[in-house]
Amino acid sequence: MSLKVAVLFVFLLIATKVEANEKIRAKVYAGKEVTSWTSRSFGVSLIQCQTMCVLAKRKFTSRICGYDKVSKTCFYSFDTDCNVISTYETTKVVIKPDGADACHSTGYLLNGAEPVSDAQITSSTDNSPSTDSRGFRLYTVKTDAHEGSWAAGIPDTYQYIQVRFYRLKHVSGVALQGKADYGQYVTAYKVLYSCDCASFRTIMDTNGYDKVFAGNTDDNTVVTSMLPVEVTALCVRINPVTYKGWLVMRFDILGCPVN
Repeated sequence: MSLKVAVLFVFLLIATKVEANEKIRAKVYAGKEVTSWTSRSFGVSLIQCQTMCVLAKRKFTSRICGYDKVSKTCFYSFDTDCNVISTYETTKVVIKPDGADACHSTGYLLNGAEPVSDAQITSSTDNSPSTDSRGFRLYTVKTDAHEGSWAAGIPDTYQYIQVRFYRLKHVSGVALQGKADYGQYVTAYKVLYSCDCASFRTIMDTNGYDKVFAGNTDDNTVVTSMLPVEVTALCVRINPVTYKGWLVMRFDILGCPVN
């Protein structure tokens, strides 16, 4: 028996024991495949690949896995959501262990340890130069040159404010704040994200509908909402749905860098 076969046999044995003794915590997505992989196991079942993927993630030798039902091959990969591609071949699946992209330490991405510049923030419209996207940061205060928050130029549901990171980030939540001392704030909003800042996806709820997040109830309290599932993104958009007074906000994004 070769060394490679022996290692695979041991891995399968461990996976089988884990499968028998604990619940597999991994989600399977059909019609998806990874674009790159570091190693693979042949002749395994989908259940075995799920378990082996969970083990590999725990050992930091893989983030997610791909599986081919025809060849019964399990692929170990460090791809993120941005790398996974869709395919019409339903025999190909992607396995994502719970917490595969979880941040070990979540922080503010816009005004935290590595703050973004004003140039990285854009918006659909601005109400005036004194309410443009430069007022996006949490706790921004009014000055002679700026009113201290972003305000949309048109109060409809097509407006957004967007951040473009310099590199991919794991995104796990949003912190929202109104316009201080004006009685104006967003009461509900949606979150959109993109890996290329061209094609955007909306965060969905558990029923497959656009997730509408609860916003503010006053103009100065920061309200933080966590996403149902962490996503990987280069751009994130906040799309207000309802508001009080006017469509205004200060905000930040919670998450961590993609390693």
